[in-house]
Amino acid sequence: MVINNHTKEIKVSIPKSLYLALESIARKEGYSTLQDYVISILTNIVTQATLRDDMLDKLRIKLERYIQDEVNKRTTIIEVLRKQLTELYERLEALEQRVNIVEELARQVGLEKLREKVEFKRKTAIERLKEDKILFESKLPPKIQRDRFFAYLERSGAVVLKLTRERIAVDRDFWNEFKNKLLNELNSNRDEDAIAMLGKVGYELWKALYNDNLLIYDPKTKRWRFVQGSVP
Repeated sequence: MVINNHTKEIKVSIPKSLYLALESIARKEGYSTLQDYVISILTNIVTQATLRDDMLDKLRIKLERYIQDEVNKRTTIIEVLRKQLTELYERLEALEQRVNIVEELARQVGLEKLREKVEFKRKTAIERLKEDKILFESKLPPKIQRDRFFAYLERSGAVVLKLTRERIAVDRDFWNEFKNKLLNELNSNRDEDAIAMLGKVGYELWKALYNDNLLIYDPKTKRWRFVQGSVP
């Protein structure tokens, strides 16, 4: 066996029978010498080992890349879920604040309505008429006995106007003011002028009297007058 700087010598003692068997196999495989056959076997072993290591390295790289990709995917999903969860918490917190505001407003409104209800019960009908100025019979609750109610208001000093379809109770002071403006100051039969002169409440009363033909407008004198005997 030739030895140089690129080769190393290996000496192995084997039984003669094994040697002869290897030599026979080498000739059958087409090798001229047993040395070439042994070198071929060793070369194949080393080559296969190298290929196996390369394959393992490539497989390891692929596996690491796959794992990293999957981790990135899961991380992205987790980040999206975390962001959505944070937004959900913020929305829930904002909603809770709004609910608290609504509940507080509802509580305040409820207290206000209760207070108004109590005040309404405490005030007499004539006191409420003093505030509201006029009261149409059609707006009374069904449970009120109308004849007795209007008789009470009239005894208490209110003016009760008997129209064709209903009665209207009017505060005495407001009625006197209304008549003065209607008969002495209003010089037009237009609705907008009536509202401007009489106000919203006075306009409602004027409209009711006019629609019931209890008022007459004289275009020559530009004055209003009641039908004789129609109102007190």
